[in-house]
Amino acid sequence: MRTFRHAKLMASTLRAALAEHGTPITSSESLEIVARQFGFRNWNTLAARIAAAERQGTPARLPEGWFAAGTAPENYRIGVEPEPGGTAPRILTIDCLFQTDDPDAARIEKGFATLMQAVDARPFIGRRLRFSARLATRDVTGHATIWMRVDDDRPTPILFDNLITRESGGAVTGTSDWTTRHIVLQIPDDAESLHYGILLTGMGTLRAQDIRLEEAGADDPITATRQHYQDQRRRRRVIEGGPRNLDFSVLT
Repeated sequence: MRTFRHAKLMASTLRAALAEHGTPITSSESLEIVARQFGFRNWNTLAARIAAAERQGTPARLPEGWFAAGTAPENYRIGVEPEPGGTAPRILTIDCLFQTDDPDAARIEKGFATLMQAVDARPFIGRRLRFSARLATRDVTGHATIWMRVDDDRPTPILFDNLITRESGGAVTGTSDWTTRHIVLQIPDDAESLHYGILLTGMGTLRAQDIRLEEAGADDPITATRQHYQDQRRRRRVIEGGPRNLDFSVLT
């Protein structure tokens, strides 16, 4: 069964069949016709979808100790490109596989993907932690940001910050050069697990590097206060041994 991935073959077949019946068309015209048959506005949009499907078939490598999550992580290419022999810091990329003029754009706009870690929070109780990263974006339609959450043993979230509601120093959108974002949380006595990661909502590309989780200074203002949620239970995926591989030096 042929799919949109066979569009070029289908366009070639269509062109030959029309020529046999005395209606010659150009290659470009046949590609445009096939694109519309699949519900795409034009051939360029369909070509981008074909390229996205090929990228989806060759996913980037995830850094060890991290895992991808979100509402639809399959719509994004998430990982770190290997740099054999390179000395530059590794860069994480979360790249939406689809363009804004794709027929599925509205559905993708409402989704998000994240690369995250979840660790035991008990060693950090009473401490003020600072999670930070440098971010760069291209054509982001939603938000590119970092996030940090503390759960108790139910597990219920009791602290959370993703920068999105900040008036300054918040989530990044559109296209931007490298900029640093940070979150500071005071870990409460009933903390059980600590979650943090890099997040992209909507479409576009997010790049992140210089990921740090460290003790904050006494003068670093806390960015989120305790929140209470009504019986919001979450499945946890906790890594034993604490945070690791924040520089993405080890790939799976």
